[in-house]
Amino acid sequence: MKTLIRFFCFLICLPFGPAAMADNFTDGAAFFKNKQYQRALFEFQQGTQKDDPLCQYALGLMYAIGNHIEKDDEKAFIWIKKAADQGLPAAQNYLATLYAEGRGTAKDETKAADMVKKAAKQQYPDAQYNLATLYASGKGVEKNPKEAARLMRLAALRGLPEAQYALGIMHASGFGVAKNDEQAVHWYYLAAQKGYPQAQNKLGVQFIYGRGTEKDEIKAANWFSRAAKQGYAPAEYNLARLYETGRGVAENKATALDLYRRAARRGNAQAQAHLKNLPAAESDSVFLKKRNNTAVSN
Repeated sequence: MKTLIRFFCFLICLPFGPAAMADNFTDGAAFFKNKQYQRALFEFQQGTQKDDPLCQYALGLMYAIGNHIEKDDEKAFIWIKKAADQGLPAAQNYLATLYAEGRGTAKDETKAADMVKKAAKQQYPDAQYNLATLYASGKGVEKNPKEAARLMRLAALRGLPEAQYALGIMHASGFGVAKNDEQAVHWYYLAAQKGYPQAQNKLGVQFIYGRGTEKDEIKAANWFSRAAKQGYAPAEYNLARLYETGRGVAENKATALDLYRRAARRGNAQAQAHLKNLPAAESDSVFLKKRNNTAVSN
């Protein structure tokens, strides 16, 4: 699992908690969006005096990330826990990361899992995704691939691109579900349409090899290009391979070299290895013989 908790900006996720208590939060959120951070902070602090869980959560997040307030994990934990104790699923979900990372409190993977479970029971998609990753890895809970896949599907059906991508990976590998390349492509596509670069790259790989879909190098190049424009290094490498060999795009060695370099700067090992094999005198001109058998990067 890359991270335990996905952080959705609280200013976007407004539909939590009793609407009657949200006046200070609504005003604070509006000030925050207008970059009037001190006025936002004042509104959130006022709301905490009324025991408003939204304001408690917002204030806790400001302490957690040090956004125009001195970063303080202990204060973040206190305020986010107050909101979580009132049943706010976003706060329960974020509190889990504080327990998992030991920020502002003692590290406790079991408590982290318990918090995520509480939020997931409220159909909070971020928590469903996070709990699925815990069941997939066995952190804080007993490893259970089938339960991981079930929860991931719930989050995917709620439109979470990370979950849609992860469910595609599960179908591609047969983890917790029957192996099914067509289903993998289906979920990759939904996430890719939302601009999720990992899914866009995976979809391109599926088109390159014809897994779960027809083989189509032009479509592969299109999806690699979308992910590469977002700075996703594996896609930059894959697109470079196509430009180098003229597959799905017009052959263009200069563009290929530029993409290899971009991917290498981002730490892509395949691109770095590729560039190391370039003769120094050729690295800015002819460079490389064609290597049509070089695998794409997943």
